[in-house]
Amino acid sequence: MRKRELKVAQDSAAPKSGQNEGREKEVLIETSRFGEIEVDENRIIHFPEGILGFPQEKKFVILEHKPGSPFCWLQSVNSPELAFVMMNPLMVKKDYLEAFPASEKRLLEGDEGKHMALFAFVTIPRGQARKMSINLLGPILININKKTGRQLVLANSCFSTRQPVFPDSE
Repeated sequence: MRKRELKVAQDSAAPKSGQNEGREKEVLIETSRFGEIEVDENRIIHFPEGILGFPQEKKFVILEHKPGSPFCWLQSVNSPELAFVMMNPLMVKKDYLEAFPASEKRLLEGDEGKHMALFAFVTIPRGQARKMSINLLGPILININKKTGRQLVLANSCFSTRQPVFPDSE
């Protein structure tokens, strides 16, 4: 398989310009969608608890979909076939954070919040992009500085695992 270079998404764990002093090494990751890609080891995000349905998967990297696209990919470092389309849920539901438990909301506010990125998984039915949905019950929270992530479960919320991205397509 050919080696392909993909950009790491802007909001991910990519070091900012001038922060290459701590740069480790490039890691080759085999993927089923993008072929073999080379990623800076510092961009690997550790999910200590894995993600729902995949508790054994602990290492991921965020890949840019296309420049300017609201979508990105959460690609497993160890399982080539495991990758999820994600986007910022605030693009779909502006008041989304109001449903967060206070403890989780605190993580996104204040000084610590500057280092957090919020995503949600997106499902796009083949050939029916207007029917895409977003999982607002299980958002992904990433601490950019610590390179750690976790999937939250917003129990007792009014949101769905299949919230339409385009409300007129319900």
